[in-house]
Amino acid sequence: MPLSLSAWLQQKIDQYQFSLRDLTLDVYMAQAKLDRDDATIQQLRQFNDICQDMAEVCQLNGDDLSYLHALGKLHHRLVQEMANDARDRLFRLQAWQLARLSLTRLSHQLALVGEWDKATVLQREFARHAGWIF
Repeated sequence: MPLSLSAWLQQKIDQYQFSLRDLTLDVYMAQAKLDRDDATIQQLRQFNDICQDMAEVCQLNGDDLSYLHALGKLHHRLVQEMANDARDRLFRLQAWQLARLSLTRLSHQLALVGEWDKATVLQREFARHAGWIF
């Protein structure tokens, strides 16, 4: 027996919520690894990939607020790692490279919703923290 439209929609919403819950757990686990003093570039990349995956799932399901939240959380952590003097230069350069990509996606989404001022603030903050590279 085919599902009614309402039942089908509820099933899709439930699947999305379960996926988001699982990805949230993965993000927290990856973040815990980054909190350690001996975090590696591979762990930084894993954190980036998991956050990007979460953002993509949110975007594909039309959840713009969660999409922005996931990208914002990622970008904020990457900027933090760029400025972390306890990390070696290569780690900080990798954080800078990944932060450029997250800033691009964030700025694009903010521009789509007309939040130009927020995009400008993020870009200024990034330039301020990335100044040591140049």
